[in-house]
Amino acid sequence: MKFSIIIPAYNSEITLPALLNSLKKQTYEKDFEIIVVDDCSTDGTCGACHAWEIQPWRLKKNRGPAHCRNLGARRAKGDVLIFTDSDCIVAYDWLEQIERCFAQGDAEVIMGKLVLLPSNFLGDSISALGFPAGGALGFEKVWKVSEDGFTNSLSSCNFAIKRELFEDVGGFDECFPYAGGEDSFLAYSLVQSGYRIKYCPQVLAYHVASDSLKSFLRWQFHRGLSSFIFSKKVTGKRNFASLRLWSTLNIIKHYHSDSKFPLIVFLLLMSFLVQMSGFFCAKYREIIPCEC
Repeated sequence: MKFSIIIPAYNSEITLPALLNSLKKQTYEKDFEIIVVDDCSTDGTCGACHAWEIQPWRLKKNRGPAHCRNLGARRAKGDVLIFTDSDCIVAYDWLEQIERCFAQGDAEVIMGKLVLLPSNFLGDSISALGFPAGGALGFEKVWKVSEDGFTNSLSSCNFAIKRELFEDVGGFDECFPYAGGEDSFLAYSLVQSGYRIKYCPQVLAYHVASDSLKSFLRWQFHRGLSSFIFSKKVTGKRNFASLRLWSTLNIIKHYHSDSKFPLIVFLLLMSFLVQMSGFFCAKYREIIPCEC
């Protein structure tokens, strides 16, 4: 089993070195490759790669994370593709745990656990909303996980997939121009094709928390755009709506007595309004290519 780790990077000069350091210190003793796809960064992302003796694939035009991951997958030599983000740090036994999960033989896709790093009051409140990959709330409180550990979702910041499955469903849908939605649609495509996704919390990664209101609102607007694309491609939309209601109730139950609760509720309302604005902008202003 050969592992290929694929990392899309855009203006990641500050965060990428910590991820590469955690990969270089893996306890996994077998050979693996690291593929960084630089999405036309304007900072020193390439230099950060060179410092770790990694030659990135640099795009001449910004194409978005879905395109970068697909390009990395095409360049990969491994039979297992592992995806993480440039602002993550992985546990030193990350690859060992992925191998052990695959060795159990009951899943074709492994979704790991993501831990949001501690932040300021605003950052911790944003993390409480459950994104990415469950946020501070926990994956199993945002996405349904069965008693035997199977789920219908995944997050691109910490998952592994057998190469032939990835190719069978066509990889990431590049109609999604921003981060968010493309991984949910990949999970949907995998489940529709009969493949199994197993949630393995021992496959551990850490993610930098968002602590800026401006970046939070921009992220929610992009999620709204992605939601419109997603809605055009899937059936059973009521199931996804009920899932969002269920996860929102879990947020309220978990944080109702927390000092951050008023801010969390405010952020929930803001995220809903801004996502709706993004959704309707995509729907009525045709800012998403019609062929998508």
